[in-house]
Amino acid sequence: MKNLTHSKEQGILTKFKKVLWGAFGLYILAGLSLAHAENPGTEGSSLKAHSGQRIQQIYSQLNLTDDQKKQLEANKQQHRAKIQSAREAMKADKEALHAELMKPQLDMSKINQIHDQIKALQDQMEDNKLSSILAVRAILTPEQFSKFVALMHKHEQKEHEE
Repeated sequence: MKNLTHSKEQGILTKFKKVLWGAFGLYILAGLSLAHAENPGTEGSSLKAHSGQRIQQIYSQLNLTDDQKKQLEANKQQHRAKIQSAREAMKADKEALHAELMKPQLDMSKINQIHDQIKALQDQMEDNKLSSILAVRAILTPEQFSKFVALMHKHEQKEHEE
């Protein structure tokens, strides 16, 4: 009877390890995909230039005042700074999680703590995104904001088609 219980425990432990390694593999693949998306290499500068042109086109279509342009630029810079900070913290936490998962003896308390930090950063990034959108809405007139949303939606559809 004792051997049967031990055998079941070994089977459960083996399944747990397989699930853990599978999750770890997905985590690594997702991290690599995210890293590539965030750092596209030499294409980044051309994408940044294209983005700048697109923004200027949108500004002209919205008939923005100089003051609105300045406020939107300040909002964009502030949003980028927050995003960059959160991405750096996220990268550090993901590296820490990776290190914990690679240890021979798992400390589930530490793993859960790091995972909670990653989830909190994701929530923070979503909060920052919403805050930025609300700031844009406060800067633009209702008509400009509606047109802005339509232009952004149109641009997103073009990106998905390419």
